[in-house]
Amino acid sequence: MNNKTINKKLKSRQNQRFNVFVLFLFLSFLISLLVKLSNPHTLTIKFQLSPTQLESNELIILDKPKSVDITLIGRGFELLKYYIKKPIIEVDFSLLRKNNTNYFWSKSDQIGRINDHFDSKILVKSITPDSLIFPFDSQFIKKVPVNILVESTFAVGFDLIDEFKSYPDSVFITGPKSTLDTITNISTNQIKLNDINSTIKLPVDLRIPSNLSPLRFSHQSVSIVGRVDKFTEGLVNVPVNIVNIPDSLNVNFFPKEVSVSFYSSLKAFSEISKSDFKVECDFNLINNDNKFLYPILVKKPLSIKTAELKINKLEFVITSKYD
Repeated sequence: MNNKTINKKLKSRQNQRFNVFVLFLFLSFLISLLVKLSNPHTLTIKFQLSPTQLESNELIILDKPKSVDITLIGRGFELLKYYIKKPIIEVDFSLLRKNNTNYFWSKSDQIGRINDHFDSKILVKSITPDSLIFPFDSQFIKKVPVNILVESTFAVGFDLIDEFKSYPDSVFITGPKSTLDTITNISTNQIKLNDINSTIKLPVDLRIPSNLSPLRFSHQSVSIVGRVDKFTEGLVNVPVNIVNIPDSLNVNFFPKEVSVSFYSSLKAFSEISKSDFKVECDFNLINNDNKFLYPILVKKPLSIKTAELKINKLEFVITSKYD
């Protein structure tokens, strides 16, 4: 028998011995664990109290869930599940004492129901604290507008036909009245859009503060829409009308027309005329210190984005009708 064969047999025996050692070690650990789990243990576990059976218009107001420390005596097998599953005890709030603002939980009132929560083989040794207070508020629904936060730039010659719009333009919030009274709108997350040259439609999340967690929102996001078109500038000459002239006076002024520049989409441009604009001066604004008439653009078409008078004051002469 050569050395190579002998080495293989030695290695095989060593592996077998190691495997037997590992098996015995595992069996020893398993037996030890079973013995420990079979023995009685005393264990203190933090149980979260979960409210149930609240009135439909009530909402518990808490920064974090309330909990109690319960010390249990039982075999390891019975207590093991509380290491695996989150310990929660449901509390029927219809059975608790309350006033206009708080529910009151007490150990003395709840000890029977807590005992019923556990297997008969588990003994409840102690519960702390003895009492807890759960503040609550009436629950309401409020409709608030969506505030759109958009930073945008447009490609040369392009602009918005109207403002960015949100769909839906408002959301319903359900929660405590005391909290809802402080909310006037809900904003979107800030978005940036650059070199826009076509109509925009995109989803965006609402900016819901983390401190508003007790509230429920009808929408977590909205669609932002911005209608975009090519734009151009135009110029029209509009007659000036003087208002509030006394019946006994004549007012002669110059110029009789003023130029109005406007900015509109190409689509709307061809339909715009000077009759869509109206410029007025108010005679009542004339006094000893004011020697000019000041024109004001009082009417402009809805289809234009901006409009501006090219002349901001007029010369005038006042004469009597009876001279």
